[in-house]
Amino acid sequence: MKFTTKDLLLVSVFTAVMVIFAQISIPLPFSPVPITLSIFAVFMSSMLLGMVRGTIVQIVYVLLGACGAPVFQGFVGGPAKLFGPTGGYIISYIFMALVMGALVESFKLKGRFAMGGVMLIGLAVCYGFGTAWLCKLTGMNLSKALTLAVIPFVPLDLVKIAVTAVVAYDLKARLLKANLLPQE
Repeated sequence: MKFTTKDLLLVSVFTAVMVIFAQISIPLPFSPVPITLSIFAVFMSSMLLGMVRGTIVQIVYVLLGACGAPVFQGFVGGPAKLFGPTGGYIISYIFMALVMGALVESFKLKGRFAMGGVMLIGLAVCYGFGTAWLCKLTGMNLSKALTLAVIPFVPLDLVKIAVTAVVAYDLKARLLKANLLPQE
């Protein structure tokens, strides 16, 4: 795949969206994992940009943070954040984008319900990777990790999926029509 100036611009814009949405957060007193809109941005970039571009957005985001740029929730950056309790969830964004983008492209999924199903799979990737990381890092058992870092987030993450499915579906059609996204 040859990257064009448009591709670089799209990756840059969606990386900026990731940074902005990561700052919209609500800390939870009972959990090391805050509620953020990062997942919403991962969903959007994957649904709109596809596997390669969407995954590159997440790689750039994680690498910026790893190098110390204050891109993670709370305007924090550096390796300590990645190797902390929420690091697995952040790193999982790369795998989420890869899986979701591959599913959308492989099966030519276009409808809202299909997008929602793909995002559910992406969310499972996030929960699985992030929770395994949290357990390994903290020594927390799986039941406690699920209670603190997954179960409280499920309802809002399902809302994020529903909103993203509607917004991404409509936005993708408009961006394709305006020739702002690469043609499929």
